[in-house]
Amino acid sequence: MDDLVNDFVEMNQAGLVLELCEKHYDENVIMLNNGTVFAESMLEAYDKQKGFVGSIIEFDVKLVSKVVKDNVSELIFHYKMTGADSNLVDFTGKHVQTWKNKKIVREEYFSVDAT
Repeated sequence: MDDLVNDFVEMNQAGLVLELCEKHYDENVIMLNNGTVFAESMLEAYDKQKGFVGSIIEFDVKLVSKVVKDNVSELIFHYKMTGADSNLVDFTGKHVQTWKNKKIVREEYFSVDAT
């Protein structure tokens, strides 16, 4: 499973959010954002992220930590993104992912801090 998680990390750091969505998320993935349901399918997640990703002109993502245990990966990334409006979005987030059959079936996202 390390290879899958490493690929997810590399794609996220490269700003390939939509591509990793298609590649790594199960079609019936459940995604939570700070305890609230964000998406209940890969297609819903893709559609919701498409507009946001399209507005980013500069993307700087760094992996802060990675823990993989059994079928769960816990990834913390520091994000710095500049939108088309030149506003900088700078935050750290934790992704807790449950994997099954080489796909993410559940992802919980938590804001670690916002600056």
